[in-house]
Amino acid sequence: MDNQVLPNILSFLQTIPTFSELPRNTLKEVAEAVDIIVLDGGEILNQDLEKSYLYIIKNGVIKQNNPDGSLRSKLSNDDIFGFNLQPDDAKQTYSTTAIEETLLYQFNYRVLMKQIEAYPDIKSQLNLSLKIRLKASITDPNKSRQSSHQYMRACADLMTSKMALVSADDSIQSVANQMRDAVGVSCAFIIAKDNTLIGVVTDKDITHRVVADCVDINKPISTVMTVNPYTIFGNELVMEAIRLMTKYNIQHIPVVDNKHQVIGYITPKDLIQNSGVQGIYLVDKIRHAHSITHLIELSEQRNEAFQEIMESTSSPSLVGQTLTTIYDAFTHRLIELAIEAFGKPPCAFSWMVAGSHARNEVHLASDQDNAIILAEDATRADRMYFNHLAMYICKGLSNLGYTLCTGRFMAATPKWCQNSKVWKEYYRKWSDKPEYDSLLNLNVFIEIRHIYGDKNLFDGINEYRQQQISNNFQLSLALVKNALRTRPPLGIFQNLVLEKDGHNNRVLNIKKAAISCISDVVRIYAIMNNCRYINTNERIKWLYQEKILNKVTYQDLKGTYQYVCHLRYRHQQQAIENNQTIDNLLKPNLFGSFERQHLKDSFRIVSSFQNQIKMKFMKFTK
Repeated sequence: MDNQVLPNILSFLQTIPTFSELPRNTLKEVAEAVDIIVLDGGEILNQDLEKSYLYIIKNGVIKQNNPDGSLRSKLSNDDIFGFNLQPDDAKQTYSTTAIEETLLYQFNYRVLMKQIEAYPDIKSQLNLSLKIRLKASITDPNKSRQSSHQYMRACADLMTSKMALVSADDSIQSVANQMRDAVGVSCAFIIAKDNTLIGVVTDKDITHRVVADCVDINKPISTVMTVNPYTIFGNELVMEAIRLMTKYNIQHIPVVDNKHQVIGYITPKDLIQNSGVQGIYLVDKIRHAHSITHLIELSEQRNEAFQEIMESTSSPSLVGQTLTTIYDAFTHRLIELAIEAFGKPPCAFSWMVAGSHARNEVHLASDQDNAIILAEDATRADRMYFNHLAMYICKGLSNLGYTLCTGRFMAATPKWCQNSKVWKEYYRKWSDKPEYDSLLNLNVFIEIRHIYGDKNLFDGINEYRQQQISNNFQLSLALVKNALRTRPPLGIFQNLVLEKDGHNNRVLNIKKAAISCISDVVRIYAIMNNCRYINTNERIKWLYQEKILNKVTYQDLKGTYQYVCHLRYRHQQQAIENNQTIDNLLKPNLFGSFERQHLKDSFRIVSSFQNQIKMKFMKFTK
């Protein structure tokens, strides 16, 4: 290395994310090992088939071509390549040609890995595996090292050990007495003869399932207990307890040992008092809000809860589930306040949500997608009551920051406040004739989830929906054609194609460009195979477990989906910090070279996944 150019290389690497995180002495060592390559316009980069290299473009423009001659990518200043250009990865081999005079910095990969051996977080960001690189890009090392942080503590550290253990044959009355007098707790755990957990009952269960239904208190507790409750191991992290609470709205999670014997339980109160989890705390306060004015005041804390969880975890799924739980809590309490205002509902009903809200994938810019299912015998007067109820709730949600749906897919729209017979007719029509208008409606209500009211009423419609859409070739074909209308924004030269926002900034709509592209195709695979899951991550996992996706596709898809969701959440976090509009519009010009490369790699994976589904329906999609 010429000592005269070393300062220039060192200064340049200090501007490149990931390299800039290295200590100066280590970075200097890396810079000293750099080889400089100059390519003339039209010159092809010679590939050493015996060694692995990474490259950074200092100046110039290059193009990469696949073995069949098709363009893979076009790269310029500060871009990094070579991760897929490895001697043991012939499937990914591509040629690299300079479009104009180009200066490259070449790194011997094995030498580089040895130089940064002491920095595993940085090594992960430079790993040859895209899956590992994407995972590293959404993981803040400062978070993972904070072992004492509230989300990283063991559940056994926070659990309540004082509990009531009873048998399935004990009477309801004796269990209630033990909960009140002998122990003074709000739940009891029902155990088998081998001391393993078989059920749980809470004070609310006794109120709703015994007192309200006039059940004989001398009956065995097994008649009213919740069978096979969700559990958590004592050594599992608080993060997992939060995931269960937020996803399933659980108030008491039994903590078990490796023999599935109960050693304690954990509640939202434990998390609030011992670890200050803002999201759980907010949900608890929402449940006790006494007015819409009070709810509006609490809605201002939603961003704080979002900020806290973004600082505490690198899991986009947990962020989405937490925001969904907060949204659910606001909706649930608004319905209760509406019923207090309008009186007891005149007939059975189910308030349901759709879209990303139903999928537990809420973000800060999520709008409203909701509807009401009424009992089949609902009268015209009943519908009038629920129309007013829905307007009250939808307006209330809007005041809480959940914007009205521009397509009017809300319970406040009379079309989406109908009895069960009409809803079945909707799904039959949409599924039998999936034309444009029908497909638009079905795309919204293809995933639904119950929030409040008669769960049996909802379950009947949900089961009918599942029957209509599963193994429905014409519907799948229509969904494929619709999904392929939107492709990842890679232009003819494989560069990012950006749009302009209202302020003339060049932006990338990450929801449209990637998140929806993935969820749409994953949905099609799920529908084709009668998958019951509606959450995108759970669907991806199920498709792999059922051997519908191979391991490589599964890992690429899972990593890419988590990465693009992380980009959206991080963008919205920065918008809060900078007092800007919260939306889905990213500004790639602010990204570093690694992030630009990750985006392009992600879009290529999305495009490949779309092409797979296109091939399955190729003769029908022309």
